[in-house]
Amino acid sequence: DASALIRKYSSQLGVECKSLRVKEMSKRWGSCSTAGIISLDWRLVFAPKRVAAYVVAHELSHLLEMNHSPAFWQQVKSIYPDYLTARKELKQYG
Repeated sequence: DASALIRKYSSQLGVECKSLRVKEMSKRWGSCSTAGIISLDWRLVFAPKRVAAYVVAHELSHLLEMNHSPAFWQQVKSIYPDYLTARKELKQYG
C-alpha cells in the first residue's frame, strides 16, 4: 500500500510527506510539490509492487532534490537500490 511505502521511505530519507493524493494523471505516474504533497496515478494499483515502490521512492526523493541531478538519483538509490530495473519495467506500463 502506498501509505506504508511513504512512511518507510520518508523515514529513511528524513523527509515528511504532508499529504498523499491518488488521482488520474494523464502523463505521469507521480509528482511531488515543494509543499510536500505527493500525487500518484491510481493506475499504479495494477503495477507490480516493486514498480509502485520505485515511483514512491522517486517522488519522495524530490523532497530533497527537486530535479533529476546525479544527487537526486543517489537519493533514490539510497532507499531503492534496484531502481534502474523498476524504472525500465515502469516504461512498459506507460
